Amino acid sequence: MKFFKGLCAATAAAAAVAAMLAFSACGDKVVTVENDDGSKNYVMTVSSSVIELTDSTTLYDYMCALREDGELNFEAEKSSYGYYITSVDGVAEKYDSENSMYSWMIYTDLTELDGAIYSSAEYGTWDYDGKTLNSASYGISGLPAVEGYTYAIVYSHTSW
Repeated sequence: MKFFKGLCAATAAAAAVAAMLAFSACGDKVVTVENDDGSKNYVMTVSSSVIELTDSTTLYDYMCALREDGELNFEAEKSSYGYYITSVDGVAEKYDSENSMYSWMIYTDLTELDGAIYSSAEYGTWDYDGKTLNSASYGISGLPAVEGYTYAIVYSHTSW
């Protein structure tokens, strides 16, 4: 009988530890990364716990689900190329001269899928948590949201 009680206690303790580990693994769905200048960037790793992922789920769909959950505050506008981000947490894109602006850029570790190139280091990289993310080749409505891949929304300066 003592053995049975001990076994039950050990099983209950193991279940409690497993539950705590599972709970601690669930955290913020969007990580905020503060830059030296005080500006912020936003990183997310796609998870089916946010939205049901299909072959046609885009990063825009995923971000809208995060917005509905109160995890990400952003605005986007539709252009002839699809949706692009115009502001995140009230920080909007802005021109600082005729040939220079700040805008929200997307970086991801999703490089190629089904023969399409979705990002490339050729156009720039951004490092996060030991990963090098490449500049996206598509806007948020053209990028597929794929389980386990990381996407970063980075406030960047561009001039031409």
